[in-house]
Amino acid sequence: MRLVKGIIAVILLLSLLTACSQEPDTSQNAEGQNPSAPPSTETPPTQSQPPDQTGDPNAEMTREEKLKALEVMAQEGMPLKRETTEDFINSPPGRFSGGSYDNNREEVLPELKKFPAVENPDEEMMNKYYLALLGLFAQSYPDPQQIIDELKMASFGNPDIDDPRFKFKESYNVEIILDASGSMAAKSNGKTRMDAAKEAIQAFAESLPEQANVALRVYGHKGSGKESDKALSCGSSELVYGMQTYNKEKLQQSLNQFQPTGYTPIAYSLQEAKKDLSKLPGDKNTNMIFLVSDGIETCDGDPVEAAKQLAQSEITPIINVIGFGVDGPGQQQLKEVAKAAGGRYVLIQDQKELQDEFNRGKEIANKWKEWKANASYQAVSTRSSRSIDISHFALKWSRIAKRENHDLTSAIMTMDASNMISDEFADQLRKLNDEQLEIAQKKADELEQFLDTLNEKSYKEAVDAINQKFAQNTKTN
Repeated sequence: MRLVKGIIAVILLLSLLTACSQEPDTSQNAEGQNPSAPPSTETPPTQSQPPDQTGDPNAEMTREEKLKALEVMAQEGMPLKRETTEDFINSPPGRFSGGSYDNNREEVLPELKKFPAVENPDEEMMNKYYLALLGLFAQSYPDPQQIIDELKMASFGNPDIDDPRFKFKESYNVEIILDASGSMAAKSNGKTRMDAAKEAIQAFAESLPEQANVALRVYGHKGSGKESDKALSCGSSELVYGMQTYNKEKLQQSLNQFQPTGYTPIAYSLQEAKKDLSKLPGDKNTNMIFLVSDGIETCDGDPVEAAKQLAQSEITPIINVIGFGVDGPGQQQLKEVAKAAGGRYVLIQDQKELQDEFNRGKEIANKWKEWKANASYQAVSTRSSRSIDISHFALKWSRIAKRENHDLTSAIMTMDASNMISDEFADQLRKLNDEQLEIAQKKADELEQFLDTLNEKSYKEAVDAINQKFAQNTKTN
């Protein structure tokens, strides 16, 4: 068995070396830090290195010291066993949530080395170990509020929606605020996030009705990820394509002006977007904003407060916050930004999912065009469109559960092959992990069955049913 584990360890090492050689250098600054995360902090506060931990899995530690080290690695509020839908929704995401073990090996392996070596664990040690692993790999499951947000977008113009932002107005304007920080050079499905975003933006703008307007603002595209360039980079938020109808050549030239390079000034960009739209009051304009970011604010601004002020202005925009492969801490911040703006948050992983989000804006624009032509409202929440939304939600839940299971299984295999844990201990952890997958898949089926009952309901009836079933997880609409 030790020979087999040794062979696995060699394979994992070769895979790591190959992955490292393919990573783009532009995603790190001179100090080896990712400029889309705070330069002075490599891990979020909940993942700080315990004082007694040396990083050596074979270091001499008492049982109490090992338990304490594992407690520090775990996420506060994470139950050992998630048994209800609410357990999954309310559990905090792990550090590498939103990504995958395979794409984050260079960062994951040093974290695994912080785990204390254990040969014959008792039940308490095993549970602490599993919770510590969830502190790294627990995924963020979509909550019921996202269903309401999607229904709201799909039912734009419906008189049942008691929100003036979703009424048809004289003009339709879209502003995209795009992250151009260094981490956007990371690859997804063989293409950098930046290239994927540029292609999706071009396709989206081209699909808009001729009368609609579009604008593009980018941030973090100057300077570099070095500390010496922080002031320059944090002050870089530029309207590269002013609000106007679509012009293919002009937009393409605007997209070619920048590449991913610096920090992430989200708050400053939201403040500038408020200025961009200042002459487009919400009583006469439908103002749609797409904020695309793959990390948290790194320029000492307050994006939550900036989003709140933007939402409360006379512009009254519909704000869509799109997290592009964002990790756990980034997801939490972007969710708060969306909540403060009264908008929606969604996590995506690739160009297709980004294009899907832009397509929602396209669909609303097409409804607006028809309204302008006919000056009347037609029902938009059909059974077929509702079924597509429901299937998508349940499928996403199931996909997230499988990703979480895969990441934990990969980590357990790596630790077993490296002799950090025994074969028996690895089997016990895998059993816990597989039990959680089975429960999560069951909850996905239950959610789909519940949402299926909403197909024949009006928008208001559907929202009331969701709020009643998940009263603690949704806000008033």
